[in-house]
Amino acid sequence: MRDLDPDFYAALQAAPERGIVPRKLVTFTGWTWPDASGNVETERMSFWTGDEDMLITVTSGINNLPSTRTFYGGVNLAVSPIPRVSSLTVQTVTIEMTAIAPVVQELVRGLDLRLGQVEIWDALLDPDSRLLVGTPPLAWLGVVDGSPINTESEGGDEVVEIKTVNDAMVMLTRSNPAKSSHEEQKKRLGPSGEVDDFGKYAGSVGSWRVPWGEK
Repeated sequence: MRDLDPDFYAALQAAPERGIVPRKLVTFTGWTWPDASGNVETERMSFWTGDEDMLITVTSGINNLPSTRTFYGGVNLAVSPIPRVSSLTVQTVTIEMTAIAPVVQELVRGLDLRLGQVEIWDALLDPDSRLLVGTPPLAWLGVVDGSPINTESEGGDEVVEIKTVNDAMVMLTRSNPAKSSHEEQKKRLGPSGEVDDFGKYAGSVGSWRVPWGEK
């Protein structure tokens, strides 16, 4: 069960009488392209389904700390339905934005988004004041699957499509290139820099044949 902001929860309860104005917030975290020295920097860009740019405070899905970010609006942001499952299966969410918006071009051309992190929040606006209600809860934490692609919407407009997969499942299904060996184990240093010798005799112990019931 998620802990919801009390104001957000109250707005949900009052929705049958007062109505509801849902919005989606999305943050992409990627990397700048390497400079002449090969250096890269981590950068993020945020968007939402509103019409104007807005400063919004959210709880980071990466470090669970409050973070005030500029969310760019007017980009025709569309987020596919977010799966609400409890099984250990790979889930996907697709994000679309207009390709003609300068900030969207800055995102897809100015940053390397491959395996970049994606955070999505559910937000609510007050039906009367159109102000944000409470702190938006995190609805999705994933990574970009491949590179953004340009496609056409049903109306013929060019849009940028970014596919994402849930972060936890990516980590569980990712292959580990490290081999089980003493040399690999030694790379894991302790708090004081001590070498992990757990696998020191792994090579020889693996070939031992100990009869059942003997030490």
